[in-house]
Amino acid sequence: MLKYIPNALTIIRFLLIPIIIFYIFTGNYILAFIFFTISGITDIADGFIARKFNLISNFGKLMDPLADKLTQIATLTCLVITNIIPIWILIIVLLKEFIMIVGASFLYGKDVVVYSRWYRKTRDCIILYCNCTLSFKRPIPISLFLE
Repeated sequence: MLKYIPNALTIIRFLLIPIIIFYIFTGNYILAFIFFTISGITDIADGFIARKFNLISNFGKLMDPLADKLTQIATLTCLVITNIIPIWILIIVLLKEFIMIVGASFLYGKDVVVYSRWYRKTRDCIILYCNCTLSFKRPIPISLFLE
């Protein structure tokens, strides 16, 4: 039973994405923030349980980072569409993800294991902070960033 918990938490994160999107588009940023936070907590719990009890699976290795990336990109895309953040923030995140995918493709098939580091979690906290801070403010006119 315990061995399925990390994968179940990952699936929950996928299921939270449309809920977060819905609340952003309806302007209910507090509920969007709450579900985004729940997603982040399940991410931390998933990784902790998988490592602590040696429940690492191939499904988790693939789907856990995918859930993270989809949550971040979906949230940022919604914030761009609703004019809360400028598009260049989304472009930077998309470029970073593209570079990481290209880098991972070079490492595929080699005996190289890339582990999550403390600075990745710090980055995730900063992204969460920025999403929350920007979500509670009025939309930022994109023209301010183009001048």
